[in-house]
Amino acid sequence: MLELRGLTKRYGDVTAVDDLSCVFRPGRVTGFLGPNGAGKTTTLLLALGLQRPDAGTVRVGGRRYTALDAPMREVGALLDAQAVHPNRSGRDHLRALAAGNRLPVARVGEVLERVGLSAVAGRRAGTFSLGMKQRLGIAAALLGDPAVLLLDEPINGLDPGGIAWVRALLRELAAEGRTVVLSSHLMSEMEQTADHLIVIGRGRLIADTSLTAFLDRAAPAGLLVRAEDPGFPAALSAAGGSVREVPEGGWLVFGLPAYEIGRLALTRRIVLTELSPRRGSLEEVFMSATASSTDFTGHASAPVSAVSGVPGGDPVRSARGSR
Repeated sequence: MLELRGLTKRYGDVTAVDDLSCVFRPGRVTGFLGPNGAGKTTTLLLALGLQRPDAGTVRVGGRRYTALDAPMREVGALLDAQAVHPNRSGRDHLRALAAGNRLPVARVGEVLERVGLSAVAGRRAGTFSLGMKQRLGIAAALLGDPAVLLLDEPINGLDPGGIAWVRALLRELAAEGRTVVLSSHLMSEMEQTADHLIVIGRGRLIADTSLTAFLDRAAPAGLLVRAEDPGFPAALSAAGGSVREVPEGGWLVFGLPAYEIGRLALTRRIVLTELSPRRGSLEEVFMSATASSTDFTGHASAPVSAVSGVPGGDPVRSARGSR
């Protein structure tokens, strides 16, 4: 378990993490989300003792990271997949980590096998693709067989097969009873992987809830309608519905129950090809929840969110100095 209590970190006049309190619990994948500049990476650095907080505490299994007798046996982390000597082989990179942390060398072969790098472990890490380096970084995080895993953007550079593999691996690790913390901006993958979400903005806690509860609480109950009559949206609007065309075809309708839409189609002798509930995606809900915590956003041709009506474009990288 990873526990943050009143965690605060300032850089000059910028508060990167602001009185943050939350608990990352074992047995589930917790998505750690926030816009650029929210303080996510700073929080992970504080958890690993790589930065000192100005106030508050971080506890791993009840103890500070710097007080752990064998840190890699307690916490595994992937913060930067590029942090490997380019002239050292993947196997030697892990062997050096094992030796420096008094870990059995047999673990090197075990983690290489688990991440699928056994066949290329003798190659220089500098020749690895970004996806291969991500796998090597995950292997390093697993080297000490830790109870807590902190992974920052672990699927960057992976192909679709690799992304599916990481998704399955994280679920497997959580099922083993580990605390798995996943920080990523890829909302579609987070929606398929995480059980729980901790969302921050400008260093402050916005949400600490299950993925299902986050989606259900923030997303309105819309209905996806597809029909063989392109004039049907006008009829829906005249009946009091709020209608928005969706890119994949059809219309998202708010304010009318399904039976009213069906009755309207029947009276107009219109064939409905789909009438189904559509919950807002995690991306839409996230954009709505963090709209007031985003430092900079682009506005040119920004699509309108189905959840809140705020611009739906990706936030521009923050000038606040942390993610």
